[in-house]
Amino acid sequence: MAMTANPLKRTKTSDALWRGLYGIAHGGKQWVVEVDYFDFSETVTLFCDGIEFAKGRSPARFQLDPHTTIEAAMALYGMKRIHLVDGRSGDATMLRPLAGTGESLRMSFEKRHPLASRLIAILSWMILSVTLVTQVPNLVNSLANGAELLRLPLTLPHIPTFALPAWANGALSILGIAAGLDRGLRMKHNALLD
Repeated sequence: MAMTANPLKRTKTSDALWRGLYGIAHGGKQWVVEVDYFDFSETVTLFCDGIEFAKGRSPARFQLDPHTTIEAAMALYGMKRIHLVDGRSGDATMLRPLAGTGESLRMSFEKRHPLASRLIAILSWMILSVTLVTQVPNLVNSLANGAELLRLPLTLPHIPTFALPAWANGALSILGIAAGLDRGLRMKHNALLD
């Protein structure tokens, strides 16, 4: 792959929640993967020593040399996978978030306040579990109602829901987003929860 002339832009404080940067040293070079979490085309850009090397769409696989690849797959928020893979041994090493990113700030918080970080992690998991159980039936029923209104030939079952007040459903939705954000920043991914 031939490199292009596009340089890696510096990290700004405002980038922390929407831009992911993950790096690793390999073969005497510094490799950086950049993603924009709000890019619906899910473009993944690979930089080598600060210069754009290749682009792909998630899930992306970049060949660095005959035996080494970088694999990157985006989740709804954050990364499902961001690894350097040795094709000979099968070893996979996770790339580290670069300084100034939301992930690196969350890791710093975890090092400074391990107990608080662990409590937040447990709370995030609990919120996402409760949100999954209480809000997914509401979503399925909304889709079913929308299909009926639009007279689409789509038959979705009506699922019983929890009789929560509107404010509780709204609060759970907002808390679910915050919990998902925390899991994304901690680089945790679960196919069911995330």
